[in-house]
Amino acid sequence: AVVSTQSTGLVVLLIALAAVTARPPPPKYAGGNGQYLAGYAGGKRKGFKNLKAAMGACNRMRKACGGVTWERRHKGADKFTLRKGNAFKKSPSGEKSWKKLPPPKGRRGPRKQRYRGKNGVYLAGYAGGKRHGFKSLKQALDKCNAVKDCGGVTFERKHKGADKFTLRKGKSFKKSPSGEKSWVKA
Repeated sequence: AVVSTQSTGLVVLLIALAAVTARPPPPKYAGGNGQYLAGYAGGKRKGFKNLKAAMGACNRMRKACGGVTWERRHKGADKFTLRKGNAFKKSPSGEKSWKKLPPPKGRRGPRKQRYRGKNGVYLAGYAGGKRHGFKSLKQALDKCNAVKDCGGVTFERKHKGADKFTLRKGKSFKKSPSGEKSWVKA
């Protein structure tokens, strides 16, 4: 199969962006027997057949969902409901609940850096004062995140070696006479 350099670069960019902009891990939950969480998330009852599906839906609602309550007396199979509240209340009917826990305090790990890419441009100057080349965009973006004066990455299309992705100091796009591609920290 023949793949053009342009489409290969786009695929590499999409893979790198997916890795660089990954979502944080889902929240943890604490369970409570004989407890319920007040109010339905979104204002109306939405039930699920199992806890895993309910927690997944609750996570997608972000702050609008405080947790999940298992409605013991509900007649249908969709006993796991999304709840607005996040404080346990004593249940007169023996319900069970799982509330979202707040994220851990303090350092939560490095913030995922985002990049904006553009064709036909370069970023001026090499980060660190000399050329550092990489074989893949992902490798270059990961290293750029760790280098203090790195403003982005430029793909040197005409470079002879395999290490065409270079760390750059510049933070603004400049028109490239040789058809380079660049990604700048957003």
